[in-house]
Amino acid sequence: MKRLRDMSFFRYFAFGSLAASLQVATLALLVEVGGLSGILASTIAFYLAVVVNYFLQRRYTFRSREPHRLALPKFVAVSTLGAGINALAFSLLAGVVHYVVAQCLSLLLVFSVNYAVSRALIFRSPRAGEGPVTQPAGPARRAETGK
Repeated sequence: MKRLRDMSFFRYFAFGSLAASLQVATLALLVEVGGLSGILASTIAFYLAVVVNYFLQRRYTFRSREPHRLALPKFVAVSTLGAGINALAFSLLAGVVHYVVAQCLSLLLVFSVNYAVSRALIFRSPRAGEGPVTQPAGPARRAETGK
């Protein structure tokens, strides 16, 4: 079980990094080309990354079977909390370091909070007596589903 948890953390980090890269690229594009303020551009970029991150984490990290109508609102709520943390951290750091560095540092904080909450509340493993919500990652599961 611990190994599966460690792998889910690695996958969460890998896919989260992909979404974060999209966020930083979008931020730079909106600031440099679109002329938006850093905080507005950061917020827009954050929510674009949230949508991408939700589908990646749901499918590849947690292999969740929870319906989108249940999981997506929880994910967006947690991400909104993350957006607040991101905006606050970004605002504090952007006056001290380059805005891209501020965004990367803010993302580290948001990543830590979001992983913990995602694992515990959104894509959690079922308790005793509950049906499966998430499926363990690995060859046995892929062989079982043919994927």
